Amino acid sequence: MVGISCHKKNAGSIPYYACTARLSTHDCEQDYVRTDLLETAVIQEIKAMFRGEGFMARVWAEANRRLDQEKPDVNKDIRRTENQMADVRSRIERYLEAFETGKLDTDTCNQKVRDLKARLAELEGERTELESRRERLSLPAMDREFLRRTLDDFEAVMASEENAKKKHLLRQLVKKVLVHNRDTIEIWYGLPEPDPARIEGRMAPAAGFEPATKGLTVLCATAAPRRNRVS
Repeated sequence: MVGISCHKKNAGSIPYYACTARLSTHDCEQDYVRTDLLETAVIQEIKAMFRGEGFMARVWAEANRRLDQEKPDVNKDIRRTENQMADVRSRIERYLEAFETGKLDTDTCNQKVRDLKARLAELEGERTELESRRERLSLPAMDREFLRRTLDDFEAVMASEENAKKKHLLRQLVKKVLVHNRDTIEIWYGLPEPDPARIEGRMAPAAGFEPATKGLTVLCATAAPRRNRVS
């Protein structure tokens, strides 16, 4: 199915999804589907799934898991930086000892020490930044209020983004949509086990592109091998 527009008197352009075979050769009797109503229902359903306590907990846990994967690399970088700092300090001490024993003149010693102290300051800055990064890799306890505020902005973000970006986001969350008829549409989400849901609406037009009068049942399913279908 592809997106098309129908121009109606006093209503302007109305977007629909339609089967390409029906449009080109009239060999298909698949119903048209109102784009705005279908996408609105899908977005509302996704928001409802995201607000589930179990789903939010899994999101927070997954974020922590991914951050934990970066910690060993950061700790390794911190140890390497500290080893370099220790080496610079050792070199400074050797130059000072050489000056005290008369093996190094004053001007040469001062220049060497200044250069090494400048390098030491650079390394200290790198270590500070790495330590700050390590702190940022640790999430606090799950902030449900923060997640809820983020989800409250979901519709606004979807409405404000360019159409290509909106479609990209929906494709990440919705694996496929099966249009059975004007009364029933089945949606397969790429999300963990959504709660059973039933959405009533008018998404498929009847004859003459008028909205159907029957309520549309949207069946929710996950993209997992075992289909979780709501009748």
